[in-house]
Amino acid sequence: MHNATRQHGKIDQQQPGFSAIRIRTIAGNLTSDQFHKLAELSVKYGRGQLHITTRQSVEIHWVQENQLDLVFKEIHDFGLLLAVRGARVLTVIACPGIRLCKRGIGDTIMLTTQLNDLIVGQELAGKTKIAVSGCPSSCAKPQINDIGLHGVAIPAVTSGCVGCNCCIQGCKVAAMEVRGFMPHIDMNKCVGCGTCVKNCPQQALRAEKQGYAVYVGGKIGKQPMLGTRIFAVIPEQEAISYVQAILDVYKRLGLKGERIGDVIDRIGVAAFQQEISMTKSSVTLP
Repeated sequence: MHNATRQHGKIDQQQPGFSAIRIRTIAGNLTSDQFHKLAELSVKYGRGQLHITTRQSVEIHWVQENQLDLVFKEIHDFGLLLAVRGARVLTVIACPGIRLCKRGIGDTIMLTTQLNDLIVGQELAGKTKIAVSGCPSSCAKPQINDIGLHGVAIPAVTSGCVGCNCCIQGCKVAAMEVRGFMPHIDMNKCVGCGTCVKNCPQQALRAEKQGYAVYVGGKIGKQPMLGTRIFAVIPEQEAISYVQAILDVYKRLGLKGERIGDVIDRIGVAAFQQEISMTKSSVTLP
């Protein structure tokens, strides 16, 4: 078995001679055939139990050391992917986004699939976690990941308001007010959820800007920290190049073992953001 396969797919259990095997998903999705195959593998090589990790991967526990080559071959031959471990970009997690959720703004499945193909596995100074949410509800918790994105739709007033107050009723952050048949938006309160735009029966509101908000530097663990929002809204079609620019800056400035948040603590968020802006124009995707 190749050493890289062991490194990524195998996690030693506390019981000598046994390992857990971690399989990657794309945005937490598996086909029914893939579920059946994983169930089959868990019975054949483990003890008939599967575990869903917090990063939307699947683990088979109680695999014996002398059967690792066999289980890895079956995983590979079936077209399943092993999770990624170590100082590199780990499995990207995501909510269902616009494809299934009525609150969705961004196509999280498409973006996560692209990130998996282009970015997952890149070697870095430290492990790097990415999360994508379809809206500011942040179900995938982008603010506690090294890089986090959530969909945003920034509203603007047009014409045609009839004073029905549907926008007010749907706004959970009290950012909307209607005065004299004219909506008024408190942009200091607005989170860009787009609900007012969707709820307006007269189309008196529109999404002036739509895309993703970007956070960097979040993490949990022994010293948790929330990520800092460095871009309020970027175009959805440029999300990949922004993520790669962040990673390029991290590769250049990060010391061994540092997470992105540690780099930001050392040089300051303004300097980190400036580096990203200068780097993005020259990004070359893998």
